Amino acid sequence: MKITFTTIFNRKNKLNAAGAAPIEIRAYENRKRKFFSTKIFITPSQWNKRLNRINENHPYADALNSQISEQIGKLEKLQADHFHDNKPFTIDNVKKEIEKNINNGSFVDFVKTEIINNQVLAPKTKMSHNNTLNKLLEFKNNADFFFTEIDYSFVDDFLNFLRKQKLATNTVHKQHKNLKQYINLAIKKGYMLNNPCNDIKVKPDQKKREILTLDEIKRIETLDLSKFDENINTVRNLFLFACFTGLRISDATHLKPEYVKKEKEGFILDFITIKVNKRAEIPLYSLFKMPGTKKSKPEIILEKYYDKKKKYVFPVLSEPFINRHLKVIAELANIHIKVTFHTARHSFGTYMAGKIPLPQLMYLMQHSDIKTTMIYVNTNQEIVKQGLMKVDWNY
Repeated sequence: MKITFTTIFNRKNKLNAAGAAPIEIRAYENRKRKFFSTKIFITPSQWNKRLNRINENHPYADALNSQISEQIGKLEKLQADHFHDNKPFTIDNVKKEIEKNINNGSFVDFVKTEIINNQVLAPKTKMSHNNTLNKLLEFKNNADFFFTEIDYSFVDDFLNFLRKQKLATNTVHKQHKNLKQYINLAIKKGYMLNNPCNDIKVKPDQKKREILTLDEIKRIETLDLSKFDENINTVRNLFLFACFTGLRISDATHLKPEYVKKEKEGFILDFITIKVNKRAEIPLYSLFKMPGTKKSKPEIILEKYYDKKKKYVFPVLSEPFINRHLKVIAELANIHIKVTFHTARHSFGTYMAGKIPLPQLMYLMQHSDIKTTMIYVNTNQEIVKQGLMKVDWNY
């Protein structure tokens, strides 16, 4: 009896936290059914019931429909090959054949699908992951490669390939980190057994973090920008807001009015961060209090822009646009380091490291690892000086 393969969407009639459900391949033989995941998740509005395929309103509809067709095509070819060799291929052993012939398949297709389906990856992170995939394809001369090929030698050769291109150590570290992430994901989903990246260490170079002193921040605050258009003033206020809160650029530029809560003491921010998908609860009223007033500096900036009818608190500006204007602002304020938006977060972390306990700083900056927070302690020279002054040098 021939097995027929068709696609089925949301078989269990249940959506995940992102409002999506899986597309599965259904194998049918003589009233028996088995279902196999395609690893593709979409929302109900992206599925065409009549055509039994992904709707054109999905940004990657063509690629994903093609991928599903390829998976079914592989299954049908397997069945035909078994028939030709006079070997049994029944619905009871099809799972074993899929695991042997399909799941040990293309690592490239796996990574492409995971990047497309990941709903929480920030655009910049997605770009980085696609860059790693492109480097892997370049390493393999644009040829496909499979889970079974990825061993110690594969990873070692890939890293040497990157070094021969004279890429910076931190760039090689990033590519290694991204590859390691997708191999770990493949292990969790049952495609691989171990991660050869764990046996190869790529240590990043420790870059000096550029930070602003409080005096330099004050000079930016008091700049007369009346001769310029409103955009430069908006950039200045957005940057200062990050200096006083430690927000990443993705969170600052996508801050929504509903994330702003009013309490008895003042305003707090309560939201889920875009980059690390962690809850942030920042009491604005406690940060950089203005002398002789009940308000803090971030609250004063917030009130200039807050309007609950708007989609975002601050006007939407791109990162390159912001950084170009920050270069002008730094020159006007007579600041001689390279100032980007991330300088604000570094400055906040370094300053606060000398003011509050480490666990509180870790929470404020939404760090998952205390080692990341420790970087700001090490950067704060005042903490180092104070620590040395307390040392009893008598022995």
